[in-house]
Amino acid sequence: MNGTSGTVVDGVYRYPEKGIKVVIVGAGNGGLTAALECWRKGFDVVVLERAAELSPLGDFFTIPPSALTTLKDYPRLYKKYHSKVHDCVVRLMTPSGHVVASLMPEWKREGIVHACPEVDISFLNRRPEYASWQLEQVQALGIPVHFSTQAENVTETDDKVIIHTDKGDYEGDVVVAADGIGSRVPWPVPGGLSAVKDSGYAVARVAFPRDTIKKGSPAEALSKSVDEEGPQFRTYVGGDDVSLIIFLTKDYVAWAFSHEADAYSAESWHNLRDPEDIIKVIEKSSNDWDPAVLDFVRQTPVKVVDWRLMWRDSIEQWTSDKGRIIKVGDSAHAFFPTAGNGAVQAQEDGISLAECLHQAGIKENMPWATRVHNTLRFQRVSILQQTGFVNRDELHHSTFDESAHAPDGEAPPEVGFFKIGRWVWDHNPEDYARRSYQKCLEHIRDGKKFYNTNIPPGHVFKSWTLESEYKRMAEGGHSGLKENGYWGM
Repeated sequence: MNGTSGTVVDGVYRYPEKGIKVVIVGAGNGGLTAALECWRKGFDVVVLERAAELSPLGDFFTIPPSALTTLKDYPRLYKKYHSKVHDCVVRLMTPSGHVVASLMPEWKREGIVHACPEVDISFLNRRPEYASWQLEQVQALGIPVHFSTQAENVTETDDKVIIHTDKGDYEGDVVVAADGIGSRVPWPVPGGLSAVKDSGYAVARVAFPRDTIKKGSPAEALSKSVDEEGPQFRTYVGGDDVSLIIFLTKDYVAWAFSHEADAYSAESWHNLRDPEDIIKVIEKSSNDWDPAVLDFVRQTPVKVVDWRLMWRDSIEQWTSDKGRIIKVGDSAHAFFPTAGNGAVQAQEDGISLAECLHQAGIKENMPWATRVHNTLRFQRVSILQQTGFVNRDELHHSTFDESAHAPDGEAPPEVGFFKIGRWVWDHNPEDYARRSYQKCLEHIRDGKKFYNTNIPPGHVFKSWTLESEYKRMAEGGHSGLKENGYWGM
């Protein structure tokens, strides 16, 4: 189908072409989402990625409804996604294996209707698998992706941006910096290459095929629970600033171990580690660990990457001063794993940005579009970044005895990690950008009043930093973040 009404490619309806080029640097979740959405909205898109291919590494992540609101628009990707739906109960456990709480994700509970009811939300997604589905959809639409292409510098004028790479120059009307917290590009954005800080925390994460677990071993009994109970997300709270999450699915299993970056951790960004080293740290927190859990970690068939979690404080301006460069995902906002929102907000970014660019319509208005997107997103993302500290603090400083048990379907009141809130997962970033664009533009351009409604109802936004959170935690202070506005369902 062609003409002014748009075209259909690989079952995807594409808006009429605008003759506006968007160059995306980085092929992670945020970059590929931005590529798909910008292409669908009629922009000419090219993706540059410094790696030779998508990384096969990675375990599981959770993508709630808010980041999947446009999945229905991509039949190929929609089908791939639904081929691996891991629906599971979330459990909070003591080191010995006692279940303190067992509950469904908020958006899966009875009577709940969320932002994309046509999608059967999978609580667990394998990161490399999901990325490969995104890339396959991008390539099926004919969007160029140039791997092994390192962006080295950037030149921005009033009407265009040129990305200088080791393979030549790429010119665009808008450039999307989706190259992560470790970007090597001197982006002309406030705080562009500001120092990345060591957060003081580390996380070891690894995934491996379930069939590598030895027959008859204690770990096999743990993995076999999948056959009776289905996929599982188990959070073991060990105290002493330690928590261990175990992911169990039919084909793949994984674990993620969060701890302070103490003497066992490298002084670099990451360090290849033997599972026995991890077990030593785990056992320091409690002498009551379930032998099956320790055996599960011990049988990890590959080396473990123990990442020091790096941090860059929130910067309110994600655009260049001229407005033709915009950061998305980790490039704009770092997340701790305990926030459960890194990939989610990167994908929301891609959806929101594409709609803002579409609303702007013409080349001359592209700088306004990036600024509107930035304004619509900053407070929401900053609040969710802060939940990573709050959740981690609650998880790592909670202890439960063997008699502890929350009512069915509820989380212990002291652990807000399991309390997310409708404002998070019931958000539709495309619809929000469409409805809010003009009022937000008038706010930026003309000084008219505008208040974001994609944050907790009644929330009073407060700025914060890594240092302010450290100080609060060191003094034993209660955050109060989740009492600021309505965080219920």
